[in-house]
Amino acid sequence: MQTDSINKPFLACLLNIRSLALLVGLATFVIYLPALQNGFVSWDDNFYIYENDHIRHLNGEFLRWAFTGFHAANWHPLTWLSHAVDYAFWGLDPWGHHLSNILLHSVNALLVTLLIYRLLRLMPAFCGHLNKEADLLVVAVMTGLLFGLHPLHVESVAWVSERKDLLCALFYLLSLLFYLRLWRNVSKGIEIPKIYGNPNYLICLVLFMLALMSKPMAISLPWVLLLIDGLYRNDHSVGFYGDNWMAKMPFFLLAFVSAVITIAAQKSGSAISSLEVVPLLDRLLVACYALVAYLQKMIWPVDLLPYYAYPKEVEWNAMPYILAVPLVIAITTASVLSVRWHRGWMLAWGYYLITLLPVLGIVQVGSQAMADRYIYLPSIAPFMVFSIMLVLVLRCVKWQQCNTSLRYVCLLFISTAVLIWLLSSLTHKQIRIWRDGESLWHYVIQYNDQIPLAYRQLGITLYERAQYADAAAMMNKALSLSPLDAELLNNLAICYLELGDLNKAMQTVRRALNIEANNLFALNTLGEIYMTQRDYHNANKYFFQVMQLEPDNPLRLFNLAVSFDRLKNSSQACIYWRRYMVLDVTDADDVEIIQHLAKLGCPVD
Repeated sequence: MQTDSINKPFLACLLNIRSLALLVGLATFVIYLPALQNGFVSWDDNFYIYENDHIRHLNGEFLRWAFTGFHAANWHPLTWLSHAVDYAFWGLDPWGHHLSNILLHSVNALLVTLLIYRLLRLMPAFCGHLNKEADLLVVAVMTGLLFGLHPLHVESVAWVSERKDLLCALFYLLSLLFYLRLWRNVSKGIEIPKIYGNPNYLICLVLFMLALMSKPMAISLPWVLLLIDGLYRNDHSVGFYGDNWMAKMPFFLLAFVSAVITIAAQKSGSAISSLEVVPLLDRLLVACYALVAYLQKMIWPVDLLPYYAYPKEVEWNAMPYILAVPLVIAITTASVLSVRWHRGWMLAWGYYLITLLPVLGIVQVGSQAMADRYIYLPSIAPFMVFSIMLVLVLRCVKWQQCNTSLRYVCLLFISTAVLIWLLSSLTHKQIRIWRDGESLWHYVIQYNDQIPLAYRQLGITLYERAQYADAAAMMNKALSLSPLDAELLNNLAICYLELGDLNKAMQTVRRALNIEANNLFALNTLGEIYMTQRDYHNANKYFFQVMQLEPDNPLRLFNLAVSFDRLKNSSQACIYWRRYMVLDVTDADDVEIIQHLAKLGCPVD
């Protein structure tokens, strides 16, 4: 590749890609420091962290749970491991958990900078106009800064439960970097058996597996590797490309296994919508709209919401779809036609489509149409394209009294300063939205007051603060928008129970069970209502039913043991107390429970 005539003694340190990548990571870390003041939010953070007893002990039982269970309708054992490590260091102090997220995001911004530089340097056919070293440095730094500082990524960083995004991206980016290292010697010719034994290939494969174990969205990686192969073939006509499908088979096998596990996990939580609920044509229209909407939010990042509700009705002749569908078709067509001149543009659009495909809603999971967190990895390609366009524009500026080297240093400095200034203010504003559950859901309601999830989660936040009357009011507002939600009815019943209104609590939980007869949360609430009424026989009946549905949950065993205690059934109480203490290691040494068991005649071993 042709290089610019840079004054090396003066610029050798400054224009070093490793140094620049480190500065990008440092800038990202500094800009996100306000997130350390945030707390947890009442949206998954309870299931993942502050109500999750499993992460409180790094032992064999935890590893079995993390690698074999589908907690929160997901399978991502490395994510659980990271939360357990955080708990070991910080307990339930949100500061430490946010620090881990910020560090991971900063490292990812550093890796993006390195990845873009090495990708363009290895593959100069990406854009024939980028033929100077300084051009590549500017594009890499700009892309890294956009990735690190863009407010669209605040959700993945400031929301502790989205640790899975950050971990997945870390291993995904590292896997791509090692794959590019594999290509360094490709012009010498590599036979398939040697590829399987190449250290860079093996490390790439292991990192891909770790990415899948952090978040299944990484299943796109094998296709991205094939895109890179197609681009590189334009410059090195070697036999490797003809056999690259064989080289990718282990990757596709891991992706297939991950997809099967993910579908099973999502089905266990009833998170996947059927085609009867959301027709395929509706899904395709919403997917096209999301592809364009994400690009629009990258260019103009305003009104970023934590929750974008899926439209109740999708009309093909509505303006958003009339504009989105032709635009997606046009960009795709232009990218395909550009292959004859610059394969890289196809790589950029192909990467964007492939990495977004798992979350575009073709297989509809949840009730959201799109989410800022989904664009975390896919955004790299649009940011890179924007950076290339910026460099091409800046190169047209004629500074008559400046030599080439000084001009590029000025461009890099000015562009960096402008990007940091523009993006940091928007990012700080977005970080404040995630300060706590109340600020988060008030913000959502401000933009759309017809989302039942927002009222329900705000109600949960108020309940956790013992503001039971206000929580009940929010639950009732949510119920007016979604009257057949069994989980919502159960939450409202719990609020009434805390307020001492047992009649309303009983009526509400019965409504929940009429909708979903085996809703274990509603059954448990019904048992607690009977316990409050001192009807221990009925309480025991429902606690036993809940325990059968969830036999390894310590809370279910605790309630059942207490109900047998109240019924003076010492032998059964002893059985369930002992099972409870085996599963809930936090109370394994509880003196009061041990003394109580001794009185029952069943001392702990």
